[in-house]
Amino acid sequence: MGGKSKPSRETLAVVPLELAEAIRAACLDKDAERLYDLVDGVAEHDADVAEYVRALIDDIAYEVLADVFDARGR
Repeated sequence: MGGKSKPSRETLAVVPLELAEAIRAACLDKDAERLYDLVDGVAEHDADVAEYVRALIDDIAYEVLADVFDARGR
């Protein structure tokens, strides 16, 4: 993952809930193409979070990514 640490809850809070839920759903479906499309929306809110998300997608770390964007954990 390029050494990037998990963003804080405060940092993740800039990502709209609807986008976070879409990312989580795409993770559960293991839909990498959809995830790469959604990460562009994350980049509109925070470039560092988008970089972290891209690294998780690249690593096929869907469970980790789903946990990061678990709406209940935000």
